[in-house]
Amino acid sequence: MHYLISLLLWVMMATILDAQVPMNWGGKAGMNISQHYGTKGDEGDYKVQTGLRLGAVGGLWLDFAASEVLSLGFEALYSMKGSHQTITIDHLEMNGVMEELAKPAQMKVKYHLDYFELPVLLKLKILDTDHLGLNLVTGSAMSLKLRGHHELDGTVWFPDDEGGFEALKIWEESALRNVNMFDFSFVYGGGLRVGRLPVCLEYRFTLGWDYLRLPTYQFFDPVELRNQTWSLLLSSEF
Repeated sequence: MHYLISLLLWVMMATILDAQVPMNWGGKAGMNISQHYGTKGDEGDYKVQTGLRLGAVGGLWLDFAASEVLSLGFEALYSMKGSHQTITIDHLEMNGVMEELAKPAQMKVKYHLDYFELPVLLKLKILDTDHLGLNLVTGSAMSLKLRGHHELDGTVWFPDDEGGFEALKIWEESALRNVNMFDFSFVYGGGLRVGRLPVCLEYRFTLGWDYLRLPTYQFFDPVELRNQTWSLLLSSEF
């Protein structure tokens, strides 16, 4: 269904180009604040504290005017997403049996995913004067994974003969090659222009539709999470 929606929107762009509808274009760049969200099956095995990843976002945009207040926008962006997770593990599978740990293990995990993102947006002008402009945007985005990086740095504690604990350090990393190549998202936000300069400050929220199978520790199944991103961009018309 996501593929069909994206295909139809890009066909619309080709139709508009053929009809020679007035258009504007330019570039934009800014910052992403991203995380992963979702649910997990068994709250008794481990607890997850989600952290944020800061990343860059930028690229080109192209708008076609449907009327004085409504336009259809297409963008091509490089977008850095991901999250930092702290996982506290209370139970661990040993020899096929799930056993409670005397001292919880802790894993710090990084998921970094960079995408080539293609948003298709409807833009509605709310205010357009010589001194101030305000618009709202909504739409969807198709993203192609360009790069992935996963790191896990953890410690598991085992009781020793002296009544204390012996630490076992764990380190894993991967390029996230098995994570979804495509991601589809819902997008909404707005833009603010002050003065007549062709520069606009934009806020955008991008919410992933698809679950990504992200690796955890080797004794656990991948966790299914979605992308969630807040973006602040400065857009300029060429």
